[in-house]
Amino acid sequence: MISVKSIFKFIRSYIDTHRLFRGLEINNCSFVILDTETTGLEASMGDKIISLAALKIRNSLIQENEFLDELINPERDIPWESVKIHHITDEHVRGKPTLPELQSKINLFLKKSILIGHNIEFDKKFIYQDAANSDLSKRMKKITSIDTIYLTAALYPDLENYDLSYLCEHFNIRTNDQIRHSALGDCWITARLFLHLLNKAKEKNITTASGLLKLCNQGARLHHLIRNAKKIH
Repeated sequence: MISVKSIFKFIRSYIDTHRLFRGLEINNCSFVILDTETTGLEASMGDKIISLAALKIRNSLIQENEFLDELINPERDIPWESVKIHHITDEHVRGKPTLPELQSKINLFLKKSILIGHNIEFDKKFIYQDAANSDLSKRMKKITSIDTIYLTAALYPDLENYDLSYLCEHFNIRTNDQIRHSALGDCWITARLFLHLLNKAKEKNITTASGLLKLCNQGARLHHLIRNAKKIH
């Protein structure tokens, strides 16, 4: 669930970074799509990241040869309920590096890029927890982020829902060549969704990074209003 706190955190981030990206053309931006798989849904209750993937977009194109795909040792057991979703077992992660041990590699990949994800605050929250007080955690707290949920809400405010699978079916985005609920597979699918949204934004004459961030900010507020309205009814 996306909290009110997360929405206001995103808005503050937008205000802080708007000037930095003012005038920077979207085609000149480097974007990093990021996704994680975890032992469960509650970082605050001890769940950990077990897989992290990232994929680069430059010149509005997916860079097929620029990606991360890392299995991560959570230093705890993986519940069977989670294994049934992502199919990552204790044996898969045994002997793999921990997240702090991968921080330099991940930070280098994120350099000079805008972070993109579907419900990206979920992934960032786990990174804060798993790599607390590390350079990677500090990067996550400062990096400019765009959530494809919010971006979709701004561009398509009347959709039934904003689940990734639903959006891909609605927009005829190809998914059958990727493994859903794998970090890298979901990165590819989210990247395709993001490129679709970029094209839609350009149709509305939004061609700069700051314009995209403003649109995402509008979507965050709209998505919050939609969720509240559904709770009331």
